[in-house]
Amino acid sequence: MNLRICLVCLLFFSIILKSAAQNEFNYFGAVVLSDSLSITYKLSFTENNGKIKGYSVTDLGGDHETQSNIFGEYLKDKNELNFRETGIVYTKSPVSQQDFCFVHATVKNFNLDKSKNIKTNFVGLFSDNTQCIDGKIFLNTQESVEKRIQKVSKKISNSKMVPDSIKAKMSSLKLMDAGKLNVLRKNEVLSVFSKANTITLTVFDGGKEDGDKISVFVNGEVVLNNYEAKNEKRKIKIELKAQKTSVKIKANNEGQIAPNTVIVQIEDGVNTIKATSNLKLNETTQIDFLKNK
Repeated sequence: MNLRICLVCLLFFSIILKSAAQNEFNYFGAVVLSDSLSITYKLSFTENNGKIKGYSVTDLGGDHETQSNIFGEYLKDKNELNFRETGIVYTKSPVSQQDFCFVHATVKNFNLDKSKNIKTNFVGLFSDNTQCIDGKIFLNTQESVEKRIQKVSKKISNSKMVPDSIKAKMSSLKLMDAGKLNVLRKNEVLSVFSKANTITLTVFDGGKEDGDKISVFVNGEVVLNNYEAKNEKRKIKIELKAQKTSVKIKANNEGQIAPNTVIVQIEDGVNTIKATSNLKLNETTQIDFLKNK
């Protein structure tokens, strides 16, 4: 396999994988729409007495990456899994919450402890339960994906063609809780839906400290100026007084290892979102907090 392709694959999947806790199940793959368009898809949930709760991520790493809440049921006696998306946690897509098409699916002949993949049809519904678009879901377990990554990782680690700086970045990624990370890129807007009156924004260096510095602005006002990210976490309380509160993050340098990669964690009392900046000098990225009614 071409070494560059291997490197891209490893970095991508390192961002979306994390160790599975007890009774937590993670699947990765794609949804295929009726027009044959394929979109990356992650499904992560816990099961407790037949109740399913978790989240999905559509268009992983893409321009329209969206995380939704998941609820459903596992009927062990029928070998059946039912799940449905019920609301948006965050999105990079420039549309309102009412415009989203939510996945509703039933998986037959499914054993939660033994089945290694999910293949089923799904029905897409708007929030008012009117039908939008249908398609198919194809997913594999986290373990299946990890085996492929280990092979690629070993090849890259032993290669003399990959710079040590890239290997260092890969090592840092392994230290992060990468399963809940998304990437904050130049000029992107991450829209977070919340009912909270106050959110906590936490910034820190999730791996080896390399001198990355950022400034944080809330509705244009500086709340953190030229801050050098450390392993020690810096917390900022932000009040959500208006329907929309905008937080802008600016890269003041690229540290010892480019680009600027600072962990940004968002907590509103219900959801926790972890992201990492991926910015060059003076580039900015934005997070908009939108109040749910």
